Amino acid sequence: MVSGLFSTARELPRLREISMVFVRHGLGDLVRRAGIATLLEHAGHVLHWGEATDIAHLEAQQRARLAFEQLGPTFVKLGQMLSTREDLLPPAWTTELARLHSDVAPVPFDDLLPQVELALGRSPFEVFGHVEREPYAAASIAQIHRAKLASGTPVVLKIRRPGIEAKITERFARSFADDLDILVPRVYWEWTSSTMNVQEHIEGIRGNDLAAIDNAGLDRKALAARGVDAVLKMILVDGFFHADPHPGNVMYLPGNRIALIDFGMVGRLSPARRRQIIDLLAGLAGHDEEAMLEVLLDWRGDDFVDEARLAADLGEFAFDYADMQLKDLKIGVLLHRVSAILREHSIVLPTDLTLLFKALITLEGLGHQYDPESRLIERVKPFIDRAMRERLQPVETARRAQQTLSELFGVVTSMPRDLARLVKDARHGRMRVDLDLKRLDRFGDRLHSAMDRATIGIMTASLVVGSSIVMTIGEGPRVFGVSLLTYCGLVGYLVAFVNSLWIILSIWRSRRR
Repeated sequence: MVSGLFSTARELPRLREISMVFVRHGLGDLVRRAGIATLLEHAGHVLHWGEATDIAHLEAQQRARLAFEQLGPTFVKLGQMLSTREDLLPPAWTTELARLHSDVAPVPFDDLLPQVELALGRSPFEVFGHVEREPYAAASIAQIHRAKLASGTPVVLKIRRPGIEAKITERFARSFADDLDILVPRVYWEWTSSTMNVQEHIEGIRGNDLAAIDNAGLDRKALAARGVDAVLKMILVDGFFHADPHPGNVMYLPGNRIALIDFGMVGRLSPARRRQIIDLLAGLAGHDEEAMLEVLLDWRGDDFVDEARLAADLGEFAFDYADMQLKDLKIGVLLHRVSAILREHSIVLPTDLTLLFKALITLEGLGHQYDPESRLIERVKPFIDRAMRERLQPVETARRAQQTLSELFGVVTSMPRDLARLVKDARHGRMRVDLDLKRLDRFGDRLHSAMDRATIGIMTASLVVGSSIVMTIGEGPRVFGVSLLTYCGLVGYLVAFVNSLWIILSIWRSRRR
């Protein structure tokens, strides 16, 4: 599997760098078990297996966090996601990896100063009344410094590590403009650029500070419910969602209000894709394999899929959860099963859904941290029910009917032009028919195998008949008093026996496939 993923030469240097970082942090066993060491050795890359003495005394989870930090934003994001998966990792690991949400090693402000000056056109100390050199927070994408405008208004400077998201922030602000429980900071556009975002500073409790949340008298269950509902609204209603809903991206305010402060990773879903997601989630919640089958067949594109086998796998999947109560279902486990079924049938998950699956799994882990009894699938159900009701509304029904008629009218009106073009191509000998028979290669292989067995069978039968005839002839040269032709007959029988065994074994193996 690893050799398939990292087969090209351009990926080997990065793979070697990743491996060396893990080895230096005492995680060489992970490199060996993944098979990466063997791959690199075959490619001529030598790994040095010595463990760094300055971190040898640290626990494995601490060394893993440091390795993720050194490997950059992608691995920091991976560690952040793993920190919410208490169902996969022990508490010591999730607690340590949670530090990646806000405790990433900061960059000295002087190193960022040229970037800030380029964004502002002059020194930040000339633009702002006050700028703190010490970072307020250091995340995987941006480093945050507190500052004040000339008017004294507190703001934060989000300086890229470097990717910024000011327009995205405003879009989310419009989406939650009528929701008093969800706050999105204001963006100060006059100082914002592609490398630095200047936005309202919100004072609250960090999402990963559970002790402070309890001391402030906030209701963890209410926070979990509101946070989950906010992200589900983004996904199922707006089609524009926060793809990384980990605790470091939120602040909690009095009254169990939630402030969303970081939109460095977002996903988008078209209306058609949202309908598919709703149908899939409805099928998961209702153990309806037919509904799930239709969605997965839509995702296959033009690739061939054995529908009968896929339906059987989905039926088994639905049967496994048929007697389970809704409150006991974990959407992360369900999505992992769906992903495994997709891989089994060589269905490639559409790229816009990769972030969605990640967001849902991370969201479920986040909700479970605040409320162990939280079940994401239960929070999803009201959104599904609402979407299903909306589909039956007269306005929506009329819209779909109008869309269908429009598509039908387009097909009818374009048909004369398409027929004329087809006739013209045929007249000039440019007509071509492409046949894509997915099973033809496999059929050809079986046909060749059958012909081989038939040929050897005929030869075997000929050997038996010929050997029998030869052995009846007693004349000719003799060896140890036995006719040489008799020896030839025995050799023919032996060859025929071996051929018969091969044919029997070949038939037995083909039936087991």
